[in-house]
Amino acid sequence: MKKTMTIALSAAALTLALAACGSSPKTQAPSYVGMDAAKNAALADAGVSTTDAVFTTAELDDKNGTAYYELKFSDGTAEYDYDVDALTGVVIEGKKDDAAGNTAIVNSGSGNAADISTTTSTSIDENKAKSIALADAGVQETDTAYLVVKPDYDNGVAVYDVEFYVASTKLEYDYEIDAATGKIRSMDQDIEGYTPSTTTTNTATSGTTANTATSGTTASGSTGSSASTGTAVDEAKAKSIALSDAGVKEADTAYLKVKLDYDDGVKVYDVEFYAGGTEYDYEINAATGEIRSMDHDAEGYAPAQTGSAKSEADIQAIALAKVPGATASDLRMHLDYDDGRQVYEGSIYYNSMEYEFTIDAYSGAILEWDSESIYD
Repeated sequence: MKKTMTIALSAAALTLALAACGSSPKTQAPSYVGMDAAKNAALADAGVSTTDAVFTTAELDDKNGTAYYELKFSDGTAEYDYDVDALTGVVIEGKKDDAAGNTAIVNSGSGNAADISTTTSTSIDENKAKSIALADAGVQETDTAYLVVKPDYDNGVAVYDVEFYVASTKLEYDYEIDAATGKIRSMDQDIEGYTPSTTTTNTATSGTTANTATSGTTASGSTGSSASTGTAVDEAKAKSIALSDAGVKEADTAYLKVKLDYDDGVKVYDVEFYAGGTEYDYEINAATGEIRSMDHDAEGYAPAQTGSAKSEADIQAIALAKVPGATASDLRMHLDYDDGRQVYEGSIYYNSMEYEFTIDAYSGAILEWDSESIYD
């Protein structure tokens, strides 16, 4: 009798569990490629056969909201460490350590297998990286107030970070140099210590703008009016200034955006465009046409976007799958460009939390994912 009652209670519990499952909202889980597919991708990239490979680590992990497979294996002569995107099966990064202790980047995330080398991936030294940066900036080392060269890694690529400041022009330069090729991966140039005149009267002279101080206006930082009120430069002129400085024709840009903004009380134009594998970002003083800052990043270190872009509904499903219970009414997103690639950027507000994301428009890979309380 006791046994019969136990079976009956178990059956009742099972029925209740099934009913609860049926009444709960269904959330579509992300469709991952699977561990076997990730292993095959890593082995193919490393040129190691399945019969020779011995895996010591094979697990699904997450970093900044991006799911990936972490794989470590050996072929008897070397050890390999791979990260493979869980959504796309693309190799994010691959490293090889040989018996002599040399480490090489097998794959830096290009999605294509590279020749495996047992030597280090730096063919230029710090002095060469320094000279490349100085030559590009047109600056002599003797003119710098400080100069720092530091070896680093960026997405698995060996690089040199080169920073220097020129007191005579008040310009600070930041370069990232590929340690294997000497290619400038990115460059940033900022005017340091820049403050607008306490008062400005804009007087056009032969196509240029002169700023003359007058009394009775509010200095930058006070609680009165804006520090810079003039817009002697319009959007078309700001665009022209940026394109001319970059040596790019408007017809050669993939996209071009000009937006009026304020920076530390100074009215500026933010000019962004993409051309020839490089993304450019300019900040132009709206009163004088002066380039306050410029940034350009060399692209091409990410897998090419091939095939057809996913629909907005597909991207919504990928984002919502990360926040069980959230619906389309909780989500806001838009199509944008990031480093010359089509991406969807958006936010989800649900249960007093804000989730911000960037998703590749072609692969559906979650490139960025941040979450925080709406009360923070």
